[in-house]
Amino acid sequence: MKIKKKLLLGFGLLFIVVLILGAVSIYYIEIISKTSSITVKNNYQTLTFTREMRSTLDENNLPLTIQAADEFNRSLKKQEHNITEHGEKDATAGVRQLFSSLIDPASNLNQKLDAQRRIRFLLNTIDGLNMNAIVNKNEYTRSTVNKATFYLGGIGFITFLIIFVLIANFPSFILNPLDALTDGLQEVTNNNFDTRLDFKTSEEFTQLSNAFNAMTQKIGEADNTNLTKIISGESRIKILIEAIHDAVIGVDEKDEVLFMNSSASTLIYPGKKDGIDKNPHKSKALLDKILSYKSSETPLKIEAGETILYFDVQSFDIVAPNLKLNTADVVQYAGYPAGRILILSSTRAHAKNKA
Repeated sequence: MKIKKKLLLGFGLLFIVVLILGAVSIYYIEIISKTSSITVKNNYQTLTFTREMRSTLDENNLPLTIQAADEFNRSLKKQEHNITEHGEKDATAGVRQLFSSLIDPASNLNQKLDAQRRIRFLLNTIDGLNMNAIVNKNEYTRSTVNKATFYLGGIGFITFLIIFVLIANFPSFILNPLDALTDGLQEVTNNNFDTRLDFKTSEEFTQLSNAFNAMTQKIGEADNTNLTKIISGESRIKILIEAIHDAVIGVDEKDEVLFMNSSASTLIYPGKKDGIDKNPHKSKALLDKILSYKSSETPLKIEAGETILYFDVQSFDIVAPNLKLNTADVVQYAGYPAGRILILSSTRAHAKNKA
């Protein structure tokens, strides 16, 4: 699967969970708010109305005055428009009927006292219905809060798991392959062209590893081909140098000997046997004399035992090409010294006693 699809899947799932979390939160907040609003608006108002009617009866003697009857009637009308609980309508209608008897001029005092007593009983019934409703609604609100807490906690836990999985897996399918790629490039820099990568985390990194492996294989093949050419070239050069009768010496830019043919070796190391130079100081002095020789007009004089040898010295400087691109993508040709080749051609030889 591609990284883009993985990220879209992970963050898309996280986005959906967050949306669900928000929707559930809004839903339960609305339910709790509505329940609380209904309780305050309906049940508590009913208790207020019954308290007002009861206060009117408590504060006034029978028969009720016109002002007291009007106060009771106003509270009763409010209650008649605020009926919410089962059984509350019948109780309120009973209060209305008894109130008519209470203010009826034809009723005697005993009838009025009986009507007052029964009104108080019905008001207590209405209070009880609303108090039970408040308790029930409070329990429902508490249950709703518990459900909301459970669901929101579960959704929050799922959200945490998704985020944890994303954080835990992010290095495994993005950062780890990048680290492996960096290490692989470092190995290629160190000429280790056998380095191979194998990414399985995503299609992009699989393609990247295949491209890297193909690149290192091509570079390795080219390096082997170049090495073969260099070795073949060196072999040809050694054969040619050995075929030359004159002494040939090759040195680098620091005048350190890179190669010499057998004629030069016999000249410089005449006492060398079994790879051991018996007179290294003399050989080194002779080699330094040859390498420091500058005159092209006077033959080089070398004492070889009882004979004095004279050589014409030819020095050929080696300049290695150094190609590079400037800022305008134009190839610039430059070179740097890579050593020289000295050819010593024998001109004549004399015995010391005849010199």
